[in-house]
Amino acid sequence: MSLDHQVLPVESRSIRPRGEAFYGRLFGWSLKWRGTQPFLVLEGGICAVTLPKINGAEVLGRLADTGCGGPAMAVLTQQGPRVAILAETDGLLPSRDSLPPHVEVLAWGTLLPLPVDSGRAEAHAEWLSAPDPRQRWLPSLDAVLASVRPR
Repeated sequence: MSLDHQVLPVESRSIRPRGEAFYGRLFGWSLKWRGTQPFLVLEGGICAVTLPKINGAEVLGRLADTGCGGPAMAVLTQQGPRVAILAETDGLLPSRDSLPPHVEVLAWGTLLPLPVDSGRAEAHAEWLSAPDPRQRWLPSLDAVLASVRPR
């Protein structure tokens, strides 16, 4: 019987092994844990573009149409529900003044909560477009920002 199908005592269940294996080893992402909640540490060339969730579907559609789709999640923030699109930093980050007022670029050690498969009602993140082990690259920051600012 594989470990996935074993019934473990409640105190033995943990998302940590799956998170480390899936996010850490498979994708090479730096993780930080707070209890059972994994956080992606935005470093090593990874950043996130965040925008209000109401604008997310349109931007994700434009990214998919151009072949630049990648991992994106809905996250609960103090600003309300937002979409966080993971991207590869491809040079200097744009200044805050050069971005639309509703858009932020997060990087340099920022912690972004990662979705967990725990079924907890208080989950702070959910995948809108989950990372794909067969396509481990991220879209460039320039491509994501171009999708945020339609022509």
